[in-house]
Amino acid sequence: MNSILMEDNFKMGRDPKWTALDTNDYTNDALHYYSPQNVFTKNGELVIQSQAETITFVGFNDTSGKNEVSQKHFKSAMLQTWNKFCFTGGIIEAEIQLPGKYNIGGLRPAFWLLGNMARHTYVGSTNHVWPWSSNTCSEKALFAQRINGCMHSQHYGLQKGVGRGAPEIDIFEVQAGPIKRNQGVFLQSPVGQPFMSTSYQVAPGRPSNRPGGGTWPGPGQWYEGLRGGENTSLNILFYGDYNHFRGDSDDKDYWSDAVSYNHQLDERHFQSKFKYRVEWELPEEGNDIREKSDGYIRWFLNDRFVLEINGTGIDDAGLDRSVWSMPPLIQ
Repeated sequence: MNSILMEDNFKMGRDPKWTALDTNDYTNDALHYYSPQNVFTKNGELVIQSQAETITFVGFNDTSGKNEVSQKHFKSAMLQTWNKFCFTGGIIEAEIQLPGKYNIGGLRPAFWLLGNMARHTYVGSTNHVWPWSSNTCSEKALFAQRINGCMHSQHYGLQKGVGRGAPEIDIFEVQAGPIKRNQGVFLQSPVGQPFMSTSYQVAPGRPSNRPGGGTWPGPGQWYEGLRGGENTSLNILFYGDYNHFRGDSDDKDYWSDAVSYNHQLDERHFQSKFKYRVEWELPEEGNDIREKSDGYIRWFLNDRFVLEINGTGIDDAGLDRSVWSMPPLIQ
């Protein structure tokens, strides 16, 4: 029996669980500025509006290390519940109509969860925190994870000897466009544009024997126990990131993995609302083997199965982390 912890039908203009950002998006080479003026409620629905408009702002330049006056020529919006609503395990779903046209690229709508130890667009909060999910002391964690299991001091109410981080669960990241399956960059993929990526991003990642982008994994190169639904395929274009931050020594670098599948969309998803859902089951302990479970994350679109990541396959990779160790946050 499931109980509702949070429900929002957007009947009011203001909501205490959501924050509309007023900041530049420094990540992923974004071309837009996040403005609270670009999100509003109308007839019981939340509307996020993207528009071509020049905005001038003062922001930090990572290259020069100084605050500088900058401009961007597009505005959009992001809603977060950072430090307002968190949960560990459960079900989250929303009815969403995707923006723009299905065959024209440029927009990147996303609905995702992030551990509360980091906050998106506040890039300093994510360094050596995103998307760590290691709970114990290891040589890699000692140097590369900001709050790791090797620490013996107890600060800010955090238990000593327990690693902390901010893994990411992407309910969807959508890419529209005209390139069909088995064409162009999707030559080796049975899924083409438009599609949604469903992903679990986690560190530490596989340090070696990794598949190359655009190619299918060889024996022993990727995770076991992954199960996709109809019109869904492994995202062979993105297996994760190599993370290096300016001023760091090489021993602080680390791989993060993107365990990701792409699901085929079409024009209907941009013309009407569809229901997107993630089910996150925590591990269960028991004396009887039938009562034990390593947990799972499952994705659904309009109640049709899209992807399952089984906790056993993640743990069997032997990289000392758990799907379930950190409380995510709606971002």
